[in-house]
Amino acid sequence: SPLVGVTYENTPYIQKYQHPHLIGGQTGQNWIVYRYADVLLMLAEAKNEQGKTGEAKVYVDQVRARAGLSPTNAGTQSEMQEAILQERRVELAFENKRWHDLVRADRAVEVMNEFGSRMNANPQAYYYPDGNAPLPGSFQVDQNSLIYPIPVSEIIINPALSQNPGY
Repeated sequence: SPLVGVTYENTPYIQKYQHPHLIGGQTGQNWIVYRYADVLLMLAEAKNEQGKTGEAKVYVDQVRARAGLSPTNAGTQSEMQEAILQERRVELAFENKRWHDLVRADRAVEVMNEFGSRMNANPQAYYYPDGNAPLPGSFQVDQNSLIYPIPVSEIIINPALSQNPGY
């Protein structure tokens, strides 16, 4: 740990991108932008939003079959939306997709604030060393958090622009 006096034992670690032959700080790892499972799940989401839940199920089940899982039992459009969101959560873990999925599903405020409440109530359950906790205000999301700021360079070019709320 970079913290003096703090050691980590039996702490979960993401090994999705770790390769045993690498030299620290040197990697030939390509960062995943899109992969086939992501494309299938995007297609499933698009089909489901069009009301074609049966077609969406085919794509979700392809991803699940590759992972050795049984087909989804989602039958309605809303059940399929939840199934797709959950499938993206586990299939694309640590690939930087979750935030945009939550925003697109209009669930970011709810999910992040609920998570923040749990984490702030018991930070050691989330591997914070004793006596440490998230910074005040961490994991508190409101509607202003769902949009990006307008770059200052664009506001300079066009003074008629005003910054998005919250920035």
